[in-house]
Amino acid sequence: MNFDSLKVLLETISIAVGGLRTTLEANDMDLMPQALEQARLALESINGYPGGVEKLKEDIESFPEEEKQTLLRLLDQASIDHQINGELIKLAMQRSAAMQSFIAQQAPGATYGSDGGVPGSVGGVLSRKV
Repeated sequence: MNFDSLKVLLETISIAVGGLRTTLEANDMDLMPQALEQARLALESINGYPGGVEKLKEDIESFPEEEKQTLLRLLDQASIDHQINGELIKLAMQRSAAMQSFIAQQAPGATYGSDGGVPGSVGGVLSRKV
C-alpha cells in the first residue's frame, strides 16, 4: 500500500476513534450510535488490512523516516483515543449503576413504612415480590 492510501486509512481511523471520544466526553447520547458504528468500522478496517496488523506495522516501517513518523503519530493518536474511550465507557457504566442505585433508593418501597415495617412484608414474612 502506498503512503497516501495508508495515511488516509489511518486518518479515517483516528478521526472515527477521536469522534467517539468526543461523544463520550460530551455524554451525547443522540450521537452515540453513529459514533460507535464509525469507530467499529474504522477498527475493523485495521483487522481487514491485507496481511493483518503485523503487515500494517511492516508497511509503516518501510517508508522513509518522515513519512513513517507521520503515520506513527496518526496510529498513536488513535491508540490513545481508543484507550481513553475504554476508560470513559467504564466511567459511564459506573455512573449508570450509581444513578440506578440512587433512583432505587428514592423509590417509596425502598425504605421502611410509616408503621416501622418493611414494605413488601406481610405479617412479618416477606412477600414473594421482594
